[in-house]
Amino acid sequence: MVNSSEYGRALFMLTEEAARTEAAFEDVKAVQNALRNDPGYVKLLDTPALSKEEKLMLIDKAFAKVDEYVLNLIKILCENHSVYMFDKTAETFFELYDEARGIERVEAVTAVALSDEQKKKLASKLASVTGKRIIIKNTVSKEILGGIQIRYSGKQIDGSIKTRLDSFEKSLKKIVI
Repeated sequence: MVNSSEYGRALFMLTEEAARTEAAFEDVKAVQNALRNDPGYVKLLDTPALSKEEKLMLIDKAFAKVDEYVLNLIKILCENHSVYMFDKTAETFFELYDEARGIERVEAVTAVALSDEQKKKLASKLASVTGKRIIIKNTVSKEILGGIQIRYSGKQIDGSIKTRLDSFEKSLKKIVI
Protein backbone atom coordinates (compact mmCIF):
# COMPACT_ATOMS: atom_id res chain seq x y z
CA MET A 1 0.00 0.00 0.00
CA VAL A 2 1.25 3.47 -0.88
CA ASN A 3 1.67 5.84 2.06
CA SER A 4 0.87 9.53 2.24
CA SER A 5 4.46 10.72 1.78
CA GLU A 6 4.76 8.71 -1.45
CA TYR A 7 1.57 10.33 -2.76
CA GLY A 8 2.86 13.76 -1.78
CA ARG A 9 6.21 13.11 -3.46
CA ALA A 10 4.51 11.84 -6.64
CA LEU A 11 2.22 14.86 -6.80
CA PHE A 12 5.16 17.22 -6.34
CA MET A 13 7.24 15.51 -9.02
CA LEU A 14 4.35 15.50 -11.51
CA THR A 15 3.54 19.16 -10.98
CA GLU A 16 7.22 20.15 -11.17
CA GLU A 17 7.63 18.24 -14.43
CA ALA A 18 4.55 19.96 -15.88
CA ALA A 19 5.61 23.39 -14.50
CA ARG A 20 2.33 23.63 -12.58
CA THR A 21 3.58 23.46 -9.01
CA GLU A 22 2.67 27.03 -8.09
CA ALA A 23 -0.98 26.57 -9.10
CA ALA A 24 -1.07 23.10 -7.56
CA PHE A 25 0.31 24.52 -4.29
CA GLU A 26 -2.68 26.82 -3.93
CA ASP A 27 -5.11 24.05 -4.88
CA VAL A 28 -3.57 21.56 -2.43
CA LYS A 29 -3.88 24.18 0.31
CA ALA A 30 -7.53 24.85 -0.62
CA VAL A 31 -8.43 21.14 -0.72
CA GLN A 32 -6.61 20.51 2.56
CA ASN A 33 -8.57 23.31 4.24
CA ALA A 34 -11.86 22.08 2.76
CA LEU A 35 -11.27 18.53 4.00
CA ARG A 36 -10.10 19.69 7.43
CA ASN A 37 -13.22 21.82 7.79
CA ASP A 38 -15.57 18.99 6.78
CA PRO A 39 -14.40 15.65 8.22
CA GLY A 40 -17.84 14.23 7.43
CA TYR A 41 -17.09 14.69 3.73
CA VAL A 42 -13.87 12.69 4.13
CA LYS A 43 -15.83 9.88 5.79
CA LEU A 44 -18.39 10.01 3.00
CA LEU A 45 -15.69 9.63 0.35
CA ASP A 46 -14.06 6.76 2.23
CA THR A 47 -17.25 4.83 2.95
CA PRO A 48 -18.13 1.71 0.98
CA ALA A 49 -21.84 2.68 1.24
CA LEU A 50 -21.61 4.82 -1.93
CA SER A 51 -20.59 3.44 -5.30
CA LYS A 52 -17.25 4.45 -6.78
CA GLU A 53 -19.06 6.35 -9.54
CA GLU A 54 -21.12 8.34 -7.03
CA LYS A 55 -18.03 9.30 -5.07
CA LEU A 56 -16.11 10.34 -8.17
CA MET A 57 -19.07 12.44 -9.26
CA LEU A 58 -19.09 14.16 -5.83
CA ILE A 59 -15.37 14.87 -6.17
CA ASP A 60 -15.79 16.28 -9.68
CA LYS A 61 -18.56 18.54 -8.42
CA ALA A 62 -16.80 19.73 -5.28
CA PHE A 63 -13.36 20.23 -6.81
CA ALA A 64 -14.19 21.17 -10.42
CA LYS A 65 -11.74 24.09 -10.49
CA VAL A 66 -8.81 22.25 -8.92
CA ASP A 67 -5.64 21.41 -10.85
CA GLU A 68 -5.96 18.15 -12.79
CA TYR A 69 -3.13 16.44 -10.89
CA VAL A 70 -4.62 17.38 -7.52
CA LEU A 71 -8.08 16.26 -8.65
CA ASN A 72 -6.70 12.92 -9.83
CA LEU A 73 -4.91 12.45 -6.51
CA ILE A 74 -8.19 12.94 -4.62
CA LYS A 75 -9.83 10.38 -6.89
CA ILE A 76 -7.03 7.86 -6.38
CA LEU A 77 -7.26 8.32 -2.61
CA CYS A 78 -11.03 7.88 -2.84
CA GLU A 79 -10.74 4.68 -4.86
CA ASN A 80 -8.36 3.33 -2.19
CA HIS A 81 -10.63 4.48 0.68
CA SER A 82 -7.77 6.75 1.77
CA VAL A 83 -9.05 10.33 1.46
CA TYR A 84 -8.22 10.65 5.17
CA MET A 85 -4.55 10.59 4.06
CA PHE A 86 -4.85 13.82 2.06
CA ASP A 87 -3.74 16.02 4.97
CA LYS A 88 -0.43 14.20 5.45
CA THR A 89 0.01 13.94 1.67
CA ALA A 90 -0.37 17.71 1.46
CA GLU A 91 2.20 18.23 4.21
CA THR A 92 4.76 16.17 2.27
CA PHE A 93 3.97 18.18 -0.87
CA PHE A 94 4.48 21.46 1.04
CA GLU A 95 7.78 20.27 2.55
CA LEU A 96 9.13 19.34 -0.89
CA TYR A 97 7.90 22.66 -2.30
CA ASP A 98 9.70 24.61 0.43
CA GLU A 99 12.87 22.55 0.09
CA ALA A 100 13.01 23.03 -3.69
CA ARG A 101 12.53 26.78 -3.36
CA GLY A 102 14.83 27.39 -0.39
CA ILE A 103 12.03 28.38 1.96
CA GLU A 104 12.11 27.97 5.73
CA ARG A 105 8.81 28.39 7.57
CA VAL A 106 9.35 29.72 11.07
CA GLU A 107 6.91 30.03 13.94
CA ALA A 108 7.64 32.93 16.26
CA VAL A 109 5.71 32.63 19.53
CA THR A 110 5.39 35.92 21.40
CA ALA A 111 3.31 37.56 24.14
CA VAL A 112 2.13 40.29 21.75
CA ALA A 113 1.95 40.32 17.96
CA LEU A 114 5.15 41.24 16.15
CA SER A 115 5.08 44.35 14.00
CA ASP A 116 5.88 44.06 10.30
CA GLU A 117 9.23 45.70 10.99
CA GLN A 118 10.04 43.16 13.73
CA LYS A 119 9.09 40.30 11.40
CA LYS A 120 11.36 41.70 8.68
CA LYS A 121 14.29 42.01 11.08
CA LEU A 122 13.73 38.51 12.45
CA ALA A 123 13.41 37.08 8.93
CA SER A 124 16.61 38.83 7.87
CA LYS A 125 18.53 37.52 10.89
CA LEU A 126 17.27 33.95 10.39
CA ALA A 127 17.96 34.11 6.64
CA SER A 128 21.60 34.93 7.40
CA VAL A 129 21.75 31.93 9.75
CA THR A 130 19.91 29.41 7.55
CA GLY A 131 20.71 30.70 4.06
CA LYS A 132 17.04 30.34 3.18
CA ARG A 133 14.11 32.63 2.46
CA ILE A 134 12.18 32.93 5.71
CA ILE A 135 8.40 32.99 6.06
CA ILE A 136 7.33 33.88 9.59
CA LYS A 137 4.10 32.87 11.23
CA ASN A 138 3.61 34.81 14.44
CA THR A 139 1.64 33.04 17.16
CA VAL A 140 0.57 35.01 20.22
CA SER A 141 0.54 33.02 23.45
CA LYS A 142 -0.46 34.08 26.96
CA GLU A 143 2.11 31.62 28.33
CA ILE A 144 4.96 33.74 26.97
CA LEU A 145 5.41 36.63 29.43
CA GLY A 146 7.81 38.38 27.09
CA GLY A 147 10.63 37.57 24.73
CA ILE A 148 10.24 35.05 21.91
CA GLN A 149 10.28 31.36 21.10
CA ILE A 150 11.36 30.47 17.56
CA ARG A 151 10.55 27.08 16.02
CA TYR A 152 11.76 25.78 12.68
CA SER A 153 13.05 22.53 11.17
CA GLY A 154 12.51 20.65 14.41
CA LYS A 155 14.57 23.22 16.34
CA GLN A 156 13.43 25.57 19.07
CA ILE A 157 15.21 28.67 20.25
CA ASP A 158 13.71 29.82 23.52
CA GLY A 159 14.39 33.41 24.49
CA SER A 160 11.20 33.82 26.48
CA ILE A 161 11.13 35.49 29.86
CA LYS A 162 9.11 32.57 31.28
CA THR A 163 11.93 30.15 30.44
CA ARG A 164 14.50 32.50 31.96
CA LEU A 165 12.40 32.81 35.14
CA ASP A 166 11.92 29.02 35.33
CA SER A 167 15.67 28.56 34.97
CA PHE A 168 16.33 31.19 37.64
CA GLU A 169 13.82 29.46 39.97
CA LYS A 170 15.59 26.09 39.49
CA SER A 171 18.96 27.63 40.30
CA LEU A 172 17.53 29.25 43.45
CA LYS A 173 16.15 25.90 44.62
CA LYS A 174 19.65 24.39 44.36
CA ILE A 175 21.07 26.94 46.78
CA VAL A 176 21.42 25.53 50.27
CA ILE A 177 21.09 28.02 53.11
